[in-house]
Amino acid sequence: MRLRTLIATLIPATVLATALTMAAPASAHDALASATPAADTTISGDLNAVTLTFSEQPLAGLESGLVISVIGPNGSEVTTGTLNVDGSTLTKPVDVTAPGTYKLAWRSVSVDGHPISDGYKFTSTGRTAPVTPTARATTPLATPTIGPAPTAPAAAQGGGRDTSPAIWALGGLTGLFALAVVGILLITRRRPKAPE
Repeated sequence: MRLRTLIATLIPATVLATALTMAAPASAHDALASATPAADTTISGDLNAVTLTFSEQPLAGLESGLVISVIGPNGSEVTTGTLNVDGSTLTKPVDVTAPGTYKLAWRSVSVDGHPISDGYKFTSTGRTAPVTPTARATTPLATPTIGPAPTAPAAAQGGGRDTSPAIWALGGLTGLFALAVVGILLITRRRPKAPE
């Protein structure tokens, strides 16, 4: 009888631990995947826009919670225009022309509904001097040939998010639950006593 009790305790505990381990990545918040300009980099010349790409699209319907702010070396806001959302990419026009350190702060809404935010610094060398034309020797240039336009990958053309990992995780959790139920029923089922 003690063996049955031990088994009846271990199977649900193992299933629960496995389910929690598999579900942990699914409940994680979105993260900043890439940024232009990147954190702690130096850019040269003017910068017209800041682009942030996240691991997932922001939660639809909460666009008012999305923010990109860039503060210039003199302490004033240098963002201009409106924030553009294209899938998981946020773009905000900026007017970065002065040399110095800029502070970028962002806020998004994760697909699980929780706000996420962070920031970083980047440096600008300022405007580049206009290029003055110089006299060059004239040599004929090769005529470029025009080929077919590249096509977008099939995943990009679909426009939707790839949900296959979530479906596999849900299917795995359902299968584990079913196995746990069957295991518990088999263990706790009483065998009929043999006739004496």
